[in-house]
Amino acid sequence: MSPRPTIVDVAERSGASKSTVSYVIRGGAHVSPDLRRRVLAAVEELGYRPNGLARQLVLRRTSTIGVVVGDLANPFYGELVKRLERHAHEAGYATSVSNTDGHPEREAARVEALLEQRVAGIVMLQFGGDREILDEVIADGTPVAVVSSTEPRVDSVGVDERVGLALAVRHLAGLGHERIAYVTSPLVEERTNTIRYESFARACRETGCVETPLDEATAVAAANDILAIELVDRLEHAGRRVPADVSVVGFDGIAVGGLARIGLTTVAQPHEELASAGIRLLLDRVAGGLEGPPRRILLEPRLLVRATTARKER
Repeated sequence: MSPRPTIVDVAERSGASKSTVSYVIRGGAHVSPDLRRRVLAAVEELGYRPNGLARQLVLRRTSTIGVVVGDLANPFYGELVKRLERHAHEAGYATSVSNTDGHPEREAARVEALLEQRVAGIVMLQFGGDREILDEVIADGTPVAVVSSTEPRVDSVGVDERVGLALAVRHLAGLGHERIAYVTSPLVEERTNTIRYESFARACRETGCVETPLDEATAVAAANDILAIELVDRLEHAGRRVPADVSVVGFDGIAVGGLARIGLTTVAQPHEELASAGIRLLLDRVAGGLEGPPRRILLEPRLLVRATTARKER
C-alpha cells in the first residue's frame, strides 16, 4: 500500500509552505485566488486528508460533542439526539451519546468519561440537577448547555413548562372536565416534573378543577407522551374508553403520538428549535470561551388536539 499523503506532499505539489497549506485547509481567506486554487487542486489530486487527531492534540480538545441523555428509550429524546447530531455534523463536530436511565450516579460517570475524552462541549438532555456534576464541568472549562430544560448556572434552552401544562388543563376544563389527574414517572427529570406538576395544580385552581386520583378522574394530564400512550392502553384494557370515559393529554409531541391509531392530544415541544438553539448556545461557548453570564432561551409549546380528548359526557 502506498503511504498516506501528508501536508508536506501537498506543499511540494502546490509550491506553497506547510503553514499556507494548513491555513487554506482551515478556510483562511487572506490568500490569493491562484494560491488557493493550487493548494486545493493538490489536496484533490493527492487525496490528502488533514490529520484531525494531531490538530486536536494541539488544541487539547477533540472535535466531539458529548450528549448525555436521561432516557433514550423515550422517542422525544431520540428525536432530539437525531437533530442535535445533524446540527453538530453541519458544524464539523461528531457526537458521543451516553444514556443514564435517570440514575444520578450513571449521569456523573458518563460526564466524567466525556471530560476524560476532552470533548469540545457537553449537551445535557433531561439533566438530573446534581450541582456537583455541573460544578465539575464548569471547573474543567468545558462548555455545557442544557437542552429541553432550564438551568440557571449554565446556558439552557427549554419550553415554558408553566404555559405547557396550563394549556393541557385549560383544554380539558373547556371540555367540561372538573376532576383531573396528573400522572408521572421516575424517569421524568425531577426539576422538570416539579415545574410541570406545579403548573398543573395552579391551572386546576384557576379553572375551578379538582386534582383527583386516577381511578376517579374523567381526564388526565400526563408528564410526557410515553406515559400518556401507556395510560391509554391501560385504561382501555381496564374497560374505560378513551376519550368517552377518560380524556388524556400528553406532553412532548413525539411523532408516534400523531399516528392515526393513537391520535394523542399533546402539548408539543418545538424539537427542531430546541436542537438548533442548544447547539448554537454550545458552539458559541466553544468558539468564544466561557465569558459572560449563562444564557436562557424559553420557547413556546403548543397544544395539538387529536382523538384522545373529548367533551365530558353528562
